[in-house]
Amino acid sequence: MSVDVDLRELGAERLARAQASLRAHDLPAALLFDPGNVRYVTSDGSYLVANLHVSYRWALAFAEHAPILWEPAESIPLARSRFDGEVRPTTSFTFFGSGDRSGEHARTAMTEVRDELRARGLADAPLGIDRAESVVFLALADLGVRVVDAVGALEVARAVKTDPELAIHRENARLTDEAVGRFLEHLEPGRTERELWARLMYECFTTGGMHSESRLLCSGPRTNPWMQEATGRVVRGGEAVAFDTDLVGPHGYLTDISRTYVCGDAAPSTELRDVYQAAYGFVHAAIPEFRSGRSFAELGELLGPRLPAEYRAQRYPFLAHGCGAADEYPAIVVDGHHGGVLEPGMVISVEGYMGRVGGAAGAKYEEQIVITDGAPELISSAPAEPRLL
Repeated sequence: MSVDVDLRELGAERLARAQASLRAHDLPAALLFDPGNVRYVTSDGSYLVANLHVSYRWALAFAEHAPILWEPAESIPLARSRFDGEVRPTTSFTFFGSGDRSGEHARTAMTEVRDELRARGLADAPLGIDRAESVVFLALADLGVRVVDAVGALEVARAVKTDPELAIHRENARLTDEAVGRFLEHLEPGRTERELWARLMYECFTTGGMHSESRLLCSGPRTNPWMQEATGRVVRGGEAVAFDTDLVGPHGYLTDISRTYVCGDAAPSTELRDVYQAAYGFVHAAIPEFRSGRSFAELGELLGPRLPAEYRAQRYPFLAHGCGAADEYPAIVVDGHHGGVLEPGMVISVEGYMGRVGGAAGAKYEEQIVITDGAPELISSAPAEPRLL
């Protein structure tokens, strides 16, 4: 990365936002297992993808005290190189490592948490929690700890990025744009979807990409409907190749853009041109509407009717969504809106999919923006497909 990141400053500002949000939600403490939340209040950890489904690392965050990080013994040196706070060895409790002793080990681990709450006079206070294996909830209940949902408090905190976070998002978007440009040099007939996905990820990973949240790349008739992952299908000339990066890049920040391109030199179909222009036009006409202070419901009600009638049956579930450690709060939808307003510092992906029911082609397009005090800032610039415009 060319951006200079002060990890201590980054961590201090994230922790301050998390603590302010805990206070605003009347939560004196929160037990965090989601890797995005643990990172937010402490630091990055190792084996991120494994940690998404195995709880081997957790943090106890306080509204008025420094957090405590529990880390596997073998990872403690790495944690201490990134985090200046208290780091303790974990008592593993997942069934993967504990088998039929999982409940027993979870009680041992959660007893430490209860004791820390008692030491700070919080024994009778609610403990927020984001997610965990069932044995954690059972152990906390058995220990007399009253748990409440902490997801909202952390998601709201994470939704508005600090200046260092915005610098990382901009740099990660630039790196992804460049990776897409290099990928296009390999977009040739005769390659399989899997080969093309592997090439796209190769270009992303060589500049610091950590992982993709999906494998969304499809071609030809498989672009309709959307949400089809890469297969062994061989791509032919003139066909569409559509993908969604869903890329978690350097320092764990998401660049989420979608593009649709024509493979080879053969002429694309009229249908492909139509759906592409509809998707591209929808996204770029929507972006100026993302102004600070506008409610999520207002945006949904404004943008939903702009979806062309012939494509609504297969519309993408989101008009836009937040970006951070992953796809995250908020979500802008056509109906069933949730509360909240756009704030400066939010990073948002605006997207649209167009494809007729039963059609032979579909197109996905998505850009990433930063909400400002004025017009939104477009931070993605991977090329459009001029042959479809």
